[in-house]
Amino acid sequence: MAQIGGFYYICRQPTLGGFVKNVKIITVESDFGAGTRGAKLGPRAFLKSINKLNPSLFENIPVEAVITSDLELIEEPESARNIDNIITIENRIINLVQKALEANEFPFIISGDHSNGLGGISGLKNYYPDKKIGVIWVDAHADLHSPYTSPSGNIHGMPLAAALGIGSKKDNKHFLTDELTEKWNQLITLGDHKISPKIMPENLVFVNIRDLEPEELSIINHFNIKSFSPQNIKDLGLQMVAQQTLLHLEHCDYIYLSFDVDSLDPAVSYGTGTPVPDGFKKNEAIELLRMFLVQPNLKIFEITEINPLLDRNNPMEDVAAEIIEKVMIGIMGSPDHS
Repeated sequence: MAQIGGFYYICRQPTLGGFVKNVKIITVESDFGAGTRGAKLGPRAFLKSINKLNPSLFENIPVEAVITSDLELIEEPESARNIDNIITIENRIINLVQKALEANEFPFIISGDHSNGLGGISGLKNYYPDKKIGVIWVDAHADLHSPYTSPSGNIHGMPLAAALGIGSKKDNKHFLTDELTEKWNQLITLGDHKISPKIMPENLVFVNIRDLEPEELSIINHFNIKSFSPQNIKDLGLQMVAQQTLLHLEHCDYIYLSFDVDSLDPAVSYGTGTPVPDGFKKNEAIELLRMFLVQPNLKIFEITEINPLLDRNNPMEDVAAEIIEKVMIGIMGSPDHS
């Protein structure tokens, strides 16, 4: 492992020594933010696949679940479906994330849909209110819509807009009632400190982004948000993408890494709610995640949008387990994790 400009990258196999992380698994069995049901089954299916593949990997790792069983699907209002449930779930995620950080644990969040990423980011920022938080968003999508612009009303397309504190703009497509405006403001200001924005545009990097609506592209261009398309990745290579990402975020105190499995190519598996062509192969995802996960200031890792109902020929939970098993062995040290 070598050091460049304040960050580390893998030359061959990782020898992580001092960078072994004290992993705590947090599961979020919720797909209230998605338009297709089934992602809430992802965390349990993924852990089952991991256990089959490598029973010792998570054998002594504590697992805590965000409670979701008391909530019922209510798909209103149309421009922000299930927003009441999602506010409740995000606050529960924040509580568990903060508890893990206080215990000097490394939260590994296994979540249903990507709306839950807002809870992870909010928990990190609420725990470190005076620190700069960087976010690496490995995803086919930008998730920069809001209730003012979303064509679907599905909040898994909105977590970064909320984290950036995006509200009403002159080019709104939807009129929001006062009640819904207040609920969106609750999402924007999650956490005891009511901080908004949680992250700044210059502290966000998109990796493998390739399916954007005009409203999202407008935000990216306006704020000059760092992003890597599939063509950028082919031209630069994975090591250079990781190097540029980390150099871009080197002024950040802590980093949140989110891995949406739709960053993978559908040829690997269709088992996610919104598959998009030209994604990563398994070995590419492994290489990239390894380079990010060895960073000493990486505080939270999230994997999301595994849907076991959508591909039984190449189950996404099995694909994700193969990727994460190879990645997590490096950051967890010996099999007994002592």
